[in-house]
Amino acid sequence: MEEQEQETEHDSLQPIKESGWSDTARAVFWAALLALAIRSFVVEPFKIPSGSMIPTLLVGDYVLVNKFAYGLRLPITGTLLFEVGEPERGDVIVFRYPDDPRQDFIKRVIGLPGDRIEIKQGRLFVNGQPIDQVPEGDFLYTRVSTGEQQRTLRFRERNADGAEYTVIRVPPATRMRGPGGPWVVPPDRYFMMGDNRDNSADSRRWRNHFVAPDQLKGRAFMLHWSWVVDLGPQPERNFLQDLLHTVWSVVSFQVEEVRWDRIGRSISGVAD
Repeated sequence: MEEQEQETEHDSLQPIKESGWSDTARAVFWAALLALAIRSFVVEPFKIPSGSMIPTLLVGDYVLVNKFAYGLRLPITGTLLFEVGEPERGDVIVFRYPDDPRQDFIKRVIGLPGDRIEIKQGRLFVNGQPIDQVPEGDFLYTRVSTGEQQRTLRFRERNADGAEYTVIRVPPATRMRGPGGPWVVPPDRYFMMGDNRDNSADSRRWRNHFVAPDQLKGRAFMLHWSWVVDLGPQPERNFLQDLLHTVWSVVSFQVEEVRWDRIGRSISGVAD
């Protein structure tokens, strides 16, 4: 009788064990599916690999991008399912590089459809009007490509829509003459520039000067991590390769500094 009770008790536990493994597998599956959906349609993290957006964004910053800011799009094709809003002058946006859609770029929106953009003696003009520019002294940073210190001039810009942000330019004595336009933004296109105005590959220098709506990935809104690691030229890495490289950098103590004061900082507005 006792043996029969033990067998019965053992049999009753068996389905529970199987159900536990099944529940765990289902939980992992739905969690992964939810994470993929959030990353595809709502919020996606991006790493800043270059200094084109200094001082707003530094090399080693990790930003969160609101992928729902301008509408819901299919992840691969960029097809718009429905529109929520449109980019505004001053927005910092992640988008597919027009000359090579396999690459993601991050720049600031300077021109909207129909705008006329010009650079005159280092000053930005939109639709014939100069953008307000207030000098704020010097700004010193380390160039990733060479490791050398770069001295620049810092300015606060205020565009016609009231958005304020910070840009830097090299001193006039060392400034090389770049393309000045004018560029007239076609309908349904956008003109992008980096905040590091003299060290940015942007709409002024691309073969295809303008960004199309289906190339937009979202608006960057917050820094969620920032550190100094691996100064110097970086090879191209996909998401998985970059994740593994980051883990290796941590366990092998290659991280030089964690910028704690930048974590959680909003990207809108002027830089510190």
